[in-house]
Amino acid sequence: MGIVEYTKAQVTAVPRIDEAACHACRKCAARAVCRSKAIVQIDPGEPPVIDPSKCYGCAACLTACPFDAIVRREAAS
Repeated sequence: MGIVEYTKAQVTAVPRIDEAACHACRKCAARAVCRSKAIVQIDPGEPPVIDPSKCYGCAACLTACPFDAIVRREAAS
């Protein structure tokens, strides 16, 4: 049961990209600081996505984005 609780906590800790605030920078500062390489930009000019299977929720990307386009997920009520 402990593994299930850990996985649930990890998934809720994964931040998300606010596409309205994202400028789809050519050299994304958040991607540069992500140690797990969880931030992936599939198409140039499009906002990146965060791969929850790679992200371990360190939140280094939150402060790295100059446009505050990476935000914490809201807790489900």
